[in-house]
Amino acid sequence: MLDFRTKNMNRLNVWRQLAYAREWTFKGIFAVIDQALFSGSNFIVNILLARWLPPEEYGAFVVALSVFYLLAGFHTAVLTEPMMVFGAGKYREQFQKYFGMVIWGHWGLSIIIALGLGVTAWVFSRAGSATIADSLFGLAIASPFLLLIWLTRRACYAQLHLHPALAVVGSGLNLLIILVGSFFLWCEGIISPFSGFLLLGAAGGLGSLPILGRLKPQVTGYVRNPTPSMVFTDHWGYGRWIMLEGIFYSLSAQLWLILVPVFLGLRVSAALAAIWNLYRPVSLFMQAIGLILLPTFANWNRRMQKNEFRIRTLKIAILFACAVGLYGFILTIIAEPFLHFLYHGKYDQYQILVPLYGAATTFVVLVQNFIVAIKASMMVSRLFIIWGVAAATCVFVSVPLMLILGATGAVTGYLLGYALASVVAYRMLGSISS
Repeated sequence: MLDFRTKNMNRLNVWRQLAYAREWTFKGIFAVIDQALFSGSNFIVNILLARWLPPEEYGAFVVALSVFYLLAGFHTAVLTEPMMVFGAGKYREQFQKYFGMVIWGHWGLSIIIALGLGVTAWVFSRAGSATIADSLFGLAIASPFLLLIWLTRRACYAQLHLHPALAVVGSGLNLLIILVGSFFLWCEGIISPFSGFLLLGAAGGLGSLPILGRLKPQVTGYVRNPTPSMVFTDHWGYGRWIMLEGIFYSLSAQLWLILVPVFLGLRVSAALAAIWNLYRPVSLFMQAIGLILLPTFANWNRRMQKNEFRIRTLKIAILFACAVGLYGFILTIIAEPFLHFLYHGKYDQYQILVPLYGAATTFVVLVQNFIVAIKASMMVSRLFIIWGVAAATCVFVSVPLMLILGATGAVTGYLLGYALASVVAYRMLGSISS
């Protein structure tokens, strides 16, 4: 009788484990689909605008987008990333109330960002840079809604009982509106950086609605715990290190692009972005896979010896880097006909940038893998050093090189910055493992 009960209990445990594995497999699949749809919309917009707009106008769009990414890093650090931690932990039982406070924080911070962009646009307008001014004006209007969908999508992952399928709905609607809207703007002959940003903002706002409708954030009646002051204290205490990392990461990825039009003009900015578009799928893949890598690395870090964990991390990083290197090699072989087809011959003379971007992206992937491992080791406060090295090298090496070699020098500086950052990240991981 006892053996029979034991066998039944064992079978029940096996079925529970299988059900748990199946549930998280589907969640992982939906997480990848969500990231693919959302990042794919950004990829499609950049390809279409590079194809349809004159290089100067697309260059202005790219510069404005780089400014937005710099500012969005602060929003992510103090709102989105802390929400992923506290929404699933400390405030999980009062999530609707907590999320309502986060939404209020979003609108307050977004208004400040929008006003800053509007003032900057006015300055450029007065200085006679109408193309950049129009782009920044459009971004100022769109930025609160662009940031809103970033926030609401992540909120779907902050509650364990919610399925990432909800985020897929928002990302899918965002992509659909962008596709239909882009085609309409092109047919009507009103496509421009200004209208492009308005379209992105409208898509972000409408894509957020089904998520907000399902999550139902409580936006009034804040009595007893948690209070707004408690949430602010928690977010600031957690987010200040993430904010420092995010600022340096944004500087390493975006500041050199903002400096390109100062020294080389908007046409070169457009060319750099057009070539980088070829590697956006790699960025999309790494963002999606990061949702899986972090908990996996955290589990390895808990179970393994430190040196074993470092070696396994290195193997995974090299595997992804080799895959990216192969992708870049294939792109380099087909660069000439592919660029001509994709952009109607606008950027044919910049095909030399394809292998340079490929090498740079390979180092970016190495850095990202090492950083995920460092995060899994709970050493978040040290990450800003890695991005600080990348930012300083990208800026202080890219500027002199772009003055000597033009666009090739700019990308070479970017490549050297991330090559050095990968060395620093690996050494930091080694110091943690020792």
